[in-house]
Amino acid sequence: MQIAVVVDSNILFRILISQGDILEIIFNPKTKLYAPFKLKEEFEKHKKELIQKTRLSEDNFEKLVGLIFKKISFIPIEQYETFIESARRLLKNHLKDEDFVALALSLKTKIWTYEDLLFKIGIGLSTKEIAQKLSQ
Repeated sequence: MQIAVVVDSNILFRILISQGDILEIIFNPKTKLYAPFKLKEEFEKHKKELIQKTRLSEDNFEKLVGLIFKKISFIPIEQYETFIESARRLLKNHLKDEDFVALALSLKTKIWTYEDLLFKIGIGLSTKEIAQKLSQ
């Protein structure tokens, strides 16, 4: 079974820091990953902190990021901007995730996340749920 999900920033950060079993989900051929370009902006903002937390050399860190980014289809805002208003209504005052929610709505998929609000509004998908779907 193929699974398509939007990856949120905290998932990317966790993948880079823990590098454990979660990498199997990323590189599973049945996994199709999407993200708004905003994910790259957030990554750049936290890059130095992430390098420290991974305990990888900068070169190895860049190689890992390169491999992960190749697996993610980055989608320009023009392809999901008509869903921004719907995302804002769902998120109310929690607008930091509006690009991720709008992209998920446009793709008719869910977001791989740890964010409680996204689960409450029915658009979140946990690592455990993804692993279960991939094992079916």
